[in-house]
Amino acid sequence: MSSSLREYCLPSCEANGVPTWKKVDVEGTVCPNCGADLCEVKVPIKMALLKGGEGTANYLGCPACPFASPSINLSKGEEP
Repeated sequence: MSSSLREYCLPSCEANGVPTWKKVDVEGTVCPNCGADLCEVKVPIKMALLKGGEGTANYLGCPACPFASPSINLSKGEEP
């Protein structure tokens, strides 16, 4: 069993590109650990469960500490 806190019982995915991020534009969206403003992160991924095997992982992440929310993984061509 893996010790990763970010697996959430899903099969592992592999980053397939460079992550992009932008500050969340919703007032009061702060990190529950350190209080910093959260960022919306998008990462191209490869994952067997996605249609076509590739897509994008979308999640909230903190630039000041290791906090990251569970990701919403979308197949290519789907919009969040």
